[in-house]
Amino acid sequence: MRATVADNRPISKAYLHLGMAAPAFPASFRAGQFVMVRPNWVADPLLPRAFSIYRVSREDTGGGNGVPVVEILYRVVGKGTNYLSRMEAGEEIEILGPLGNAFTLSGGIATAVLVAGGIGVPPIAALAVELAKMRNAECGMRNAEVFLGGKTSEDILCVKDFEEAGAVMHITTEDGSLGTRGLVTDLLAPFLKARGDQAAGQSGNQGVPNCPIAQLPNCPSFRLYTCGPPGMLAAVARLAEELAVPCQVSVEANMACGFGACMGCAIEVKAEQKSYKLVCKDGPVFDSREIRW
Repeated sequence: MRATVADNRPISKAYLHLGMAAPAFPASFRAGQFVMVRPNWVADPLLPRAFSIYRVSREDTGGGNGVPVVEILYRVVGKGTNYLSRMEAGEEIEILGPLGNAFTLSGGIATAVLVAGGIGVPPIAALAVELAKMRNAECGMRNAEVFLGGKTSEDILCVKDFEEAGAVMHITTEDGSLGTRGLVTDLLAPFLKARGDQAAGQSGNQGVPNCPIAQLPNCPSFRLYTCGPPGMLAAVARLAEELAVPCQVSVEANMACGFGACMGCAIEVKAEQKSYKLVCKDGPVFDSREIRW
């Protein structure tokens, strides 16, 4: 569908914010879904690029509810994103979406643990907003714990969004320029294990096999949701499997079409025989136990 650039501005030295006014875009989307984006005057590269939806706002047109503005965050990593970074307000742009599946939410989640790094933060920020709405609707969701990781402070995005959603923040950077020095899993692992021990102590059933409270692996109140670089996703998935905590991962992949026609975003999944699924069509959100890391 045709859209116009509403704004295109840097939000740090490494990342930019792009808003695209799209009258035909649906009124809502689900956290985890994505759009395919392409400047309509570009012939090389010919194919669009996939970006997670950060949020959909409204452009004030002086009456009614306004035009939907699809917002993404991105960084310049190649020719396509370099073209995007040079676009100005009012220029036409092509978008397709919302595409893909989304994070699955349900009532009864006592603690949602959100883990993100770099450009994987936007869909997790969108999820935090959805979880805040669940809390407000008294769906049993009590709190959200957010773990953000990056190489430097420039990679820590959307902090204000998480704070406004009422989330508790845990930040790590590899160079120590913001938060705790190290990897995001350096904070995540002890946090999960401590919460499991706390639940066990409160239950008074530490020695009872398969106790849903005494053992974190069987505690239905914990959920992990994550998006970020492949190495981070694999590390979080291994930790989730070790503790048997339900975990959903949003996988990033290079896509040419966005809806399963080109078969270019296949990832290997666990099966008796070698098997693959498509990130665009079957994902981008998967059960972490499904993927062969």
